[in-house]
Amino acid sequence: MRTETLSIRIRKDLKKISKIKEVDWRREIELFIERRVREIEISRTLNVIDKALSDVQVSREPAW
Repeated sequence: MRTETLSIRIRKDLKKISKIKEVDWRREIELFIERRVREIEISRTLNVIDKALSDVQVSREPAW
């Protein structure tokens, strides 16, 4: 798997996370980013669907 480097600045008081060795911070941050990207992609897709359906009239006939 290819990787990229991402540098971020954090508040000094958050720097204490480096003292917590039980947590794989890189993995935690990756999981957060993956979840957030998925949420944004889903939201964008739903917005496209909503826009496409906004011109469709509601049928008076039952769907079944």
